[in-house]
Amino acid sequence: MRKILSLFSILLVNLGFAQSIKPYLQAKTENSIYVNWISDAPGTPSIEVGSSATNLNSTVTGTQSQFIDGVNSYYYNTVQLVNLTANTKYFYRAFDGASSSDTLSFKTSPLPGQAATADGHLKFLIMGDNQIQSSGRYDTLVAQARRKVLEKWGGDPADNIELTFMVGDQVDLGNLDQYRNIHFAYNEALSGEIPIQTTVGNHETYGSLGMSAYYSHFYLDQMAYQGITSGTENYYAYQVGNVLFVSFSSEHTGNSQYNWLDQVLTAAATDNTVDWILSFSHRPYEAEQYVGDISGWVKNTAVPRCMQNSKYLMHVGAHHHIYSRGQFKDGPVYNIISGGTAWDQYWGQSAEQDFDYIQKTISNWCYQIVDVDVTNGKVDVETYSIGSPIMYANNQWKNNELVDEFHRYLNQPAPNQPSITNNFGDSLELPYTLVSSPYTTSGTELLNTTQFEVSQVNDFSIIEFEELRDFENLYGQAPGQNADSTQDINAGVNILELEIPNNSISNGWHYVRVRHRDRNLEWSPWSEIDSFKVFNSYISGPHLAMDSNEYHMGSPMVATYSNGPANSTDWVGIYPIEHTPGPNPSTAWQYCNGATGTINFSGTALSNSNLYYAAFFELNGYNEVAPRDTFYYGNIPVISSDTTEYPVGQDVLLNVSNAPAQIDTIEIMKVGHTHGVQTAYFKTPVNASIENFTVSNLPKGYYAARYYFKGLENIGETYYFSVGDTITSLWIDQPVYDLGEDIIATWTDAPGIVKDWLGIYNDGDDPNVDPLIMYAYFDGEAAGTKTITDTLLPTQTGDYFIVMFTDDSYTEVSNREYFTIVDPFLGVEEIDNGIQVYPNPVKDQNLTVFSSDYPIESITLRDFTGRVVYRTNNVKGQKYSMLSEQLPSGTYMIEIQTRKLYRYKIVVQ
Repeated sequence: MRKILSLFSILLVNLGFAQSIKPYLQAKTENSIYVNWISDAPGTPSIEVGSSATNLNSTVTGTQSQFIDGVNSYYYNTVQLVNLTANTKYFYRAFDGASSSDTLSFKTSPLPGQAATADGHLKFLIMGDNQIQSSGRYDTLVAQARRKVLEKWGGDPADNIELTFMVGDQVDLGNLDQYRNIHFAYNEALSGEIPIQTTVGNHETYGSLGMSAYYSHFYLDQMAYQGITSGTENYYAYQVGNVLFVSFSSEHTGNSQYNWLDQVLTAAATDNTVDWILSFSHRPYEAEQYVGDISGWVKNTAVPRCMQNSKYLMHVGAHHHIYSRGQFKDGPVYNIISGGTAWDQYWGQSAEQDFDYIQKTISNWCYQIVDVDVTNGKVDVETYSIGSPIMYANNQWKNNELVDEFHRYLNQPAPNQPSITNNFGDSLELPYTLVSSPYTTSGTELLNTTQFEVSQVNDFSIIEFEELRDFENLYGQAPGQNADSTQDINAGVNILELEIPNNSISNGWHYVRVRHRDRNLEWSPWSEIDSFKVFNSYISGPHLAMDSNEYHMGSPMVATYSNGPANSTDWVGIYPIEHTPGPNPSTAWQYCNGATGTINFSGTALSNSNLYYAAFFELNGYNEVAPRDTFYYGNIPVISSDTTEYPVGQDVLLNVSNAPAQIDTIEIMKVGHTHGVQTAYFKTPVNASIENFTVSNLPKGYYAARYYFKGLENIGETYYFSVGDTITSLWIDQPVYDLGEDIIATWTDAPGIVKDWLGIYNDGDDPNVDPLIMYAYFDGEAAGTKTITDTLLPTQTGDYFIVMFTDDSYTEVSNREYFTIVDPFLGVEEIDNGIQVYPNPVKDQNLTVFSSDYPIESITLRDFTGRVVYRTNNVKGQKYSMLSEQLPSGTYMIEIQTRKLYRYKIVVQ
């Protein structure tokens, strides 16, 4: 815990301020625990603790610090209880001057590898985002979790629950008001009895204090596993009983975090006291809503490393305010999203995709109870829902509804080997249905998943058609139901059968197999391989494909060929892009083995950085029987800089390392622009493996720097950066709207990130402090238009502004567009046949709106002397607004020319 706010230790004196203390437990171990609370006045924090509620026979005094963020301040009280006995229940009472808490209880952690309860169990809660300062959301989730725990086991919560793990976005902004009134206030039903462990979310990094507030409130820097510490509070590992909790930071990714993770997992692999490993990160591994709004580092780096450990049980994410659960195909590991009660999220709001390794996505607010049977090697997880934003708005809560349950038990039998039951005969036509034998097992588990594979070769190295299906697949809004409902799209589907659609595979021979998975995530052996021949489909010519389009120097390469002539002297060769087979020899080559197969080329087959192509030849000659496949092999360049944000006028400094430097170029383009279509803002040759470039006079914008090998092929990762702030140009279709009227927002030069969003605030509000009126994502389009309609519109008349934010943050990237919403039926007087002027009277600095059922040709205002004070011609539209601040107070005559001339009197106050 690093005090990097405006903090200072104070003289502990009692000024007699009375208040009810609400303790907050954290960082529990086998022999210690931290007790914290907030107070508004200085005092002497202390804890009376003992073995029973009537015998609080020890007193421990702590420290108090004042936290200040420029707007708010409070005193943060900390008492650490040490030298406690493992797995022991204690009672305590907190004091701060004349104030005190109720008498509460907690339990210390069990010793490594041991259970926490007499019947051999260890239990904990999982909750996601609390984030929203709206009473009735997260505090209800916590209260219902408490009620469910007491309903299931009785006693005190601490008798049965070890801790609550929270998966980020504890607050919406990093400031004292939010920590006090969101995270601490909404957890009061449990936080004095069950300690809370937190994960860094993206919203902890925002606000006036950002991560410094996170560091100051939580004690995470001392969390360690087998002496392995991260050296930061951003990520840590923590063992309780036989469970190892690994908390990632999806906001602070990189090699340092990976190296720490690798040490932790290596140590856990041989630790007999660890049976289960769970990982946590705020941004999830995958999501079926707002597809792409995940952590690439978690998905591509951290979780794959965890999957190498046989003790890995589950990855938990949040960020999406829903519940989701799936399981990985290649290991008995679950993947969930526990999204708490933050911003509303429904079906139909975003880009959506049904992933075969996600079994269910439910647009509800949920929490999990995880029950570890230490003695018998079992884990059971239950997910309970309290409802959805729609139910919350209508006061129709779900009463702790069990919406999911899943488990993982060690040393259980796998399902029996299935078989393909089709009698294929000589040949068949598509569509055709493959049929598996019934699911059977020597155990008690039910069928969860089937996987069919159809291949061109009998070793299944070339998969033509594959289907992974669960007995249920909850995805998408249920027809005729609210947007918080979810349909089971596999309802009524027999997953033991699979139809191969017409024209999905070619004429000729194919191989098929199937396997079954039970609800304990155990796979059966694959069935025996069967084969069938297809006719009256399509003829597939020979095909050749490399397994990647970019290889690091020294990397092995795999070429897959199919539907070849099947001559014993057919071959695959690799050539530099500029060489022609025949006159030029191949750089590497091998003979094929049959019509279809794979060829492995070693990492030493090629030695120079270049663009290459693989070609498929027949009969020891140079007749190519398939299209070439082009790829890059060699040094992969890295573009970097010391920052991703530059002020306007400051030079942009780009570094390039590991460059092949063969008449190559670096190009800088606006995000959303395409190479070869729009002109680059900067383009320069690269002449050495390591070079530095200075780019001057870039206008405001979001940019992408890319490396082009020989000026042709983009290789390596793109480097993104920005120049200036409020870069995006945003405008709306009119300055005044009727209540309920759609608002059309248009923009250019947006950052192009999937969680960029538009927000509407009251005029004069500060988005870093004041509540949001509405928000809308737009799929990260760099330029586009969004129609804001229905429930996204303000519901009251008044003055507002709309602005764009980037990457789910409160960082404004556009200008603010101001507008007014009026009630068309308030102060409206119809002149004649649909001609309206409102409001009337109108105050100065407000808008006067003219509307007509017919296009307006002109508007003229005359004062009482008849003098023209305002005129506009060629309006052409049916609606027009005018700032009344242009007019002195008084009474005016309006002349509106539509299909005929109308006159009307208006008063400016």
